[in-house]
Amino acid sequence: MRRRAALSFLAACTLSACAHEMTPSAMPGMAWSLHQVEGEGAKLAYGQPYTDNVVLMMSCAPGSGTVLVSANAPAGARPELTLASGSRSARYRAEIGPSMGEGAVVEASAPASDAVLRRFADSGELAVAVNGRSTPVPGDPAKARQFLATCAG
Repeated sequence: MRRRAALSFLAACTLSACAHEMTPSAMPGMAWSLHQVEGEGAKLAYGQPYTDNVVLMMSCAPGSGTVLVSANAPAGARPELTLASGSRSARYRAEIGPSMGEGAVVEASAPASDAVLRRFADSGELAVAVNGRSTPVPGDPAKARQFLATCAG
């Protein structure tokens, strides 16, 4: 009887995991990477190295003073993205990018001098929320500071 109950519970958990909407999530093996490519600007991304599996990407034209923040989102997501670092948080009006199979991309602009981004550069703490579901991502203050210094206008 216990075995049948345990198997039923496991099956229910597996099915509910498959039915969940796609949301950003940090997984083992993910890390921050910082790149600056001529013509593309600076990019600070959190994801699996050498893959397209990216949870969060920030990009900017050097000296522009503006950062474009992009995150994975479930299909039908509201055009809103929230960033939080320590006691600071800000909600940004966003645009929904092209669909990626079951999900989409949410993109928002923020000033490079934004209080949340400055706090992220100081502490390394950052969480991104789409549709009210928050995902903390481990920080790399050195890369964040270097990225924001490149973006500053």
